Amino acid sequence: MKSKSLLRPSSRPFQWVRGGVVLVASLLCACASLPPRGQVVMRDVSFPLRDFRMPSGLRVVVEQDRRAPVVAVVTVVGAGGSSDPAGKEGLAHVVEHLAFRSRPAAGGMPAETRQEELGAGHANAFTSLDYTLYQTLAPKESLPDLLKLEGQRLSSPLGGITPEVFAVEREVVRNELRQRNETGFVGQVFSWMHATAYPPEHPYSRPVIGTHESLTALSLQDAQRFARTHYRPENMTLVIAGDVDLAAVEAVLTQNLPASWVGTGAPLAVGTRLPQVPEPPVRPAAATIPEFQAAVVAPELYISWVLPRGFDEASAIHDFVRVNLDKSVWGSQRNDGDIAGFSTHLISGTRASLLVVRVALATGGNPRRSADKVLDQVMETWTQEIHAGEVLGREYDFQSMRRNVVTGMVLESEDLLSRTIRRAELTHFMLDVRGYTRSQMALMSIDGGKMTDFAYKWLQRDRARIIMVRPGEQAGAVAAAPVPLAEDPSTVASARRVTPSMLTALSTPVHVLKLDNGMEVLLAPRPGLPVVRVGAMLGGGSTHGEKEGVAGLVEYGAFRESWFEGHPSHWGLHTGSAMYRDHQRYEVSGTAGNVGNMLAMLTEWLSSTRTSDDVVRYLREQVLPRRKALDQNPEVQAEHAMHQALYGSHPYGRDTTGAQLEQVSLSEAQAWIDDVYRPGNTVVVIAGEFDVKTVEPLVREYLGGWKRGPATAVSTPSAPELPATSSTPRTFVLARPGASQGHLEMACRLPTATPAAEARYALMAELVSRRATHKMRSQTGASYGFGAGTWVARGGAAHLMVDGLVDAQHMAEGAKYIQDMLASFATGLGEEELAQARSRLLAGQAVSYISSAAWVDALLTARRRGFSPEDLANRPAFLQAVSVAALRKEFDDCRKRLVVGVVADEGRARAALQALSAP
Repeated sequence: MKSKSLLRPSSRPFQWVRGGVVLVASLLCACASLPPRGQVVMRDVSFPLRDFRMPSGLRVVVEQDRRAPVVAVVTVVGAGGSSDPAGKEGLAHVVEHLAFRSRPAAGGMPAETRQEELGAGHANAFTSLDYTLYQTLAPKESLPDLLKLEGQRLSSPLGGITPEVFAVEREVVRNELRQRNETGFVGQVFSWMHATAYPPEHPYSRPVIGTHESLTALSLQDAQRFARTHYRPENMTLVIAGDVDLAAVEAVLTQNLPASWVGTGAPLAVGTRLPQVPEPPVRPAAATIPEFQAAVVAPELYISWVLPRGFDEASAIHDFVRVNLDKSVWGSQRNDGDIAGFSTHLISGTRASLLVVRVALATGGNPRRSADKVLDQVMETWTQEIHAGEVLGREYDFQSMRRNVVTGMVLESEDLLSRTIRRAELTHFMLDVRGYTRSQMALMSIDGGKMTDFAYKWLQRDRARIIMVRPGEQAGAVAAAPVPLAEDPSTVASARRVTPSMLTALSTPVHVLKLDNGMEVLLAPRPGLPVVRVGAMLGGGSTHGEKEGVAGLVEYGAFRESWFEGHPSHWGLHTGSAMYRDHQRYEVSGTAGNVGNMLAMLTEWLSSTRTSDDVVRYLREQVLPRRKALDQNPEVQAEHAMHQALYGSHPYGRDTTGAQLEQVSLSEAQAWIDDVYRPGNTVVVIAGEFDVKTVEPLVREYLGGWKRGPATAVSTPSAPELPATSSTPRTFVLARPGASQGHLEMACRLPTATPAAEARYALMAELVSRRATHKMRSQTGASYGFGAGTWVARGGAAHLMVDGLVDAQHMAEGAKYIQDMLASFATGLGEEELAQARSRLLAGQAVSYISSAAWVDALLTARRRGFSPEDLANRPAFLQAVSVAALRKEFDDCRKRLVVGVVADEGRARAALQALSAP
């Protein structure tokens, strides 16, 4: 007998959401192979949805996207930093951490371990001003079990948490407070910005991540009260997206979510939107710029403005303003030699939002002058001259930015997790499954007048609040170190099942073209969303060239000379470039109908790249002062020392310094460009929604029409010989006096890489990272986590790097543990631990290759390493073929070639190195 549904679908069970950008684009233009300027071309697209409101109050949205056999599960809890009790700042964030360590009422493994066993390829969470968000990506086969786990974890986020576990995780958060987080900012910076921008009585003036004092004051009982108050189904929104059967999803939900999350009785009404809030207040400006110290490599200036709240249609204008500022504030760099760079950020809240301009400085000698130059440029951005030419120019600029934002929304939509997170946030606060689309439509309805009016009201000079952050240490109360937890067998996952989608994630048709000019072009059609991304790789990076520093000058001073084929803004295209140690990358991304213009523009960009006297002079006056200041930073010096220790006189042992840049001439830089920028030295990957028969002629016309230099690549450095083995590691120390946290790095050279060897190296990094993080984070709280990775360069040179930021009092323990761990892998690695690492890597691959951007990166990386597209497709097989014996040998050789670097207070650093030689 079929039971009656306890879920109430929306008025239309299946809603066709037409990601606003697509609708507007279809109105802007008519399709053509090469659209003229001002047109963004793509087909319409839709995502089928189901929307439920359970009797318990839980809101559920399910979106179908069958581009890949992957599902995303995102849960928003309506409690964040602003929900913390006074004096208990950081509590919401600590609860978020603890939720990953919770256990079912009947015992068993922690939530994070169970996620791994279920095949989750990605799991993370973050705490914001008004909410906490949990995110998981996994193969589609895992959805029922993932929903069961999510229900258990969030209905009892502190289940099985002991006072000892609480104490350890609190120390993990304290370590996060002292270091850079995923945003690239030191954790304390945002707290200082908010305290400067908002009045003391405003909930946003308090630090989301907490302070050393507030974290010390927290107890397990505080966390339990917080969870009981806020972790309720009526305060949560669950969004599932990906390869989901919409007809069957209702039964999957009712069968796997806890009864308390489903509820009984009649389904609840959807509710109302967020109430209106008063105009957000601004804290009075300080007489002088407040200054702080943190673990930044050079001085940084932060300028912020309080804006109206986010998470509604009206807040769409915030993104327009942020994008425009990001482009316009660069003008201030010409007027202040201490300004070296910018970035802009938007921090949204339900009561107010904060727009931030981060200014990188060389010396920070006159922060007031630098801030004034930025503010002058901000005001100039919004000034409207009563002149016909100015008005036309402003409208042209606005339309260009509008195209850029339209395309940006489509590109973001291609990323399944990013889109699911945004839909979850907007659905939770707007209480409407159509909130995501409504927000996009509102963004596209903005005109130049609205944007200028908004800026005049909210971005005035007197509303700007400024702080200065200098390199150093910020003192704070530090609690006694917790007693290390004993090893818990239940925290070790058993080998997970390997699902079919894990083995087929890298299977896609790749068409290889070899053009007459020597260029190689890889075509990877990926139907599903009307997006195309083009990536170009040029052999020869920052270590290439006979004279050290010449590539660095090109990195800063090369520019595109010819613009005959147009500017990216003409079609809303997004571009980027970067130089790496062994290659350069160029990227052009846009909508599928504009691929011809993308290829034409990329060709002109590469073929007309050069530098000039004016640019070189500007770099020496504006950029080199900061570069020289960075050269004195212990972290930068440690990076250089590690490369030198690993590669010696080999080109990969080089690092450009400001002093070297100063000695490079214009002619030397131009000769380097002429050598590197040629089609025979270039590999291009085109991925996304396109027809190969249509794109191939465009490739041959534009990319094939570039003629320069021999049809060969620049010389590739061969892998240097491996260093001699030794029973004791090579070491170096860079002192950071008084540091409460130290940076520990351990690395070893690896044999010349092949596709099969690279799979071994990836498993080595996974094994080391997992075990080191478990020990130093989960058992002692001494670190926010360790990372491990392998670098495989052109020519096959490779090394394994292990690094982490460790509480100063644990430096010696951490160094000794990593050394002993490598030795234990060399003698005691077992089949079970290898199987676990292999399944984690396979799961990670399965959820990583959804977007065309991921395919561009993967294929370019493979070709950079000298591997073929077939080698990439066979990577799951390479991983499965790695044996315990082969890994034991690699670890044994690694520990005999170990290089150890420590950046810390010198006394702590010496103690750490002394521990390495202890028996």
